[in-house]
Amino acid sequence: MRITQRLDFIKLIVILGMFISVLLSHNLWAGQRWFPKTPLFDDLTGFVAPYDYINLFVLIGFLFFAFMNHHRAYLSALIIFCVYLCIEDQNRLQPWFYNYILILILLLFYKKRVDDPNNYTTVFISIQLLVTLVYVLSGLQKLNTHFVSDTFTWMIAPLNHFISDRQFNNIIKFGNIIPYIEIFIGLGLLIKPMRYIALPLVIIMHILILIFIGPLGNSYNHVVWPWNIIMISLNLVLFANVPKERFFDVSILFKGVSFYLVLTLMLIFPMFSFNNKYDSYLSSSLYSANTHNARLILSNQAYEKLPYYLRKFVVKNDNYNVLFIKHWALEELNTPCVPEYRIFKKVQERII
Repeated sequence: MRITQRLDFIKLIVILGMFISVLLSHNLWAGQRWFPKTPLFDDLTGFVAPYDYINLFVLIGFLFFAFMNHHRAYLSALIIFCVYLCIEDQNRLQPWFYNYILILILLLFYKKRVDDPNNYTTVFISIQLLVTLVYVLSGLQKLNTHFVSDTFTWMIAPLNHFISDRQFNNIIKFGNIIPYIEIFIGLGLLIKPMRYIALPLVIIMHILILIFIGPLGNSYNHVVWPWNIIMISLNLVLFANVPKERFFDVSILFKGVSFYLVLTLMLIFPMFSFNNKYDSYLSSSLYSANTHNARLILSNQAYEKLPYYLRKFVVKNDNYNVLFIKHWALEELNTPCVPEYRIFKKVQERII
């Protein structure tokens, strides 16, 4: 398959993945809900339920037209509308949605000229770089003291039903090398001789993730199930038996806007997340135990004033009541809320 054909296939894969994930998290995009919207600008109210189904229908329409047509105008309209939806509610800026948008933006730089290897190869390499940086950053984010004891132990917990405690504890120790494996996968995909190792590893990793968070495991965060399948497909298209372009000048890569766009949004900006200066979800902090969390502490009097629907997300004891924001978002939106202070503050204001 030529690179130009692969680029067309990438667009179809990404749009299909976005469509499936949006449907799985439809309450995030439209409909009556208790979990508050968090617009980027306070004065931006947008459509209220049930009229916000207009947004969902328009999004699906743009996805359909961009899927069926090769004109960049349809793709541009889809991207602009996706950006607007994220401005209207920052919780829509999920890692999978963000990465899909970035890939579609990079595809805008493809001029549909099969006789211009410098153009389409530059775009193709930029998308390769974007995908590899997802794994490198995700591995770096996992280099913390909580990943193994918290997230990794929870993820492999279903194994406890089939193996002894001693075997389970030995597997937990394996979690210490997971971040390095993920970093190796990202770097290995970039280095052509290493792809023969990195590509099977990344496919195995996504399959294991699907098993552990899927219906056979923890049955958690359904919206990212298709994302793992899409990532397997993207890796195969981007790194399996890629033909070498004879007339490509590598110096053109460093003159392309797409290359520097990826470096800026997927490498430079995410580095600030380690100092809490940039969003963790925009920095590929994926199941890393390195994101913020928040609980609201309520008095008994405040608890009694909560709607009955919200009380099921509260854990009670003798002195106070704890409302788990993450559980509330997962239950109602079928996706976690963006784990940043400004989002938690909006939730607090809603409860007050």
